[in-house]
Amino acid sequence: MLRFLCSLLFRYFLVSPPPKSPLPFPCLKILELLERTTDYLAKQGVSSPRLQVELLLAHVLKLPRMQLYLQFERELAPADLDALRPLVKRRAEHEPLQYIVGSTAFLGLTLDCKPGVLIPRPETEVLVDMAQAALASKPAGHLLDIGTGTGAIAFALALALPEWSVTATDISPEALALAQQNKSKDPGLARVDLVLGPLFNGLAPDAVISNPPYLTDAEMSSLPPEVQKEPTLALHGGPDGLNIVREIIAELPDSVKFLAFELGVNQTETVATLLAPKGFTPIRRESDLAGIERFILAERV
Repeated sequence: MLRFLCSLLFRYFLVSPPPKSPLPFPCLKILELLERTTDYLAKQGVSSPRLQVELLLAHVLKLPRMQLYLQFERELAPADLDALRPLVKRRAEHEPLQYIVGSTAFLGLTLDCKPGVLIPRPETEVLVDMAQAALASKPAGHLLDIGTGTGAIAFALALALPEWSVTATDISPEALALAQQNKSKDPGLARVDLVLGPLFNGLAPDAVISNPPYLTDAEMSSLPPEVQKEPTLALHGGPDGLNIVREIIAELPDSVKFLAFELGVNQTETVATLLAPKGFTPIRRESDLAGIERFILAERV
């Protein structure tokens, strides 16, 4: 019975809206809150619920997540619960964690995130690492990132390849404004040009990298609820997912000698076939950390 009453108190004070008149808050310790909120999010179908709760609470308390493990017996103040309650509610409604806390990590960068702009993925870090390794041995030139979103790819490569000039384009004003916000965080990114507009915008780069929209019609119809909260413009690539990729390849300036794409499942062979007539050889088809072939890296003389 006591356990049942404690559970009711927890749901009332953390998950429910605040009462109209102030009432005493239960003295919840960090460990108790983690356990009970994990159970709550799990019942809402949220994946990795314990990790999600830890990250939300660390955000509220302004602590590194691992510090929570050293403070399990710490009692949470009413202000902490007030701040945490709406965040838990948003996560229970499957809003992505990165939108809730307002940022994400990407290859050592901390990038601001917000609804309306695609969240950078760990898979894209693999693409950047491979592109960096390929370009590091080449004479410095002009690199173009098409569909930059938060600016993740352009900024990571600009810092890793300081001799290269870097331009990033996007057709979304909202995305470009966020990229500008992220650019302002590091003086080393001052040389990155951000351009509003589609594809090449009259530029003649030496190298192109892109994580374009590549989800198919079928994939769009069965997205996880979190991904459904992200912008369709940055996800949907048409019936077979390759509409934008085809446009990029069709409009490639003769100046482009290196090209790198992140793609969807079962798309690399088709894209390699599209690139061959453009004189790209060799064409590398690479896999992500799960062993799924997802990347194309191609060169031409």
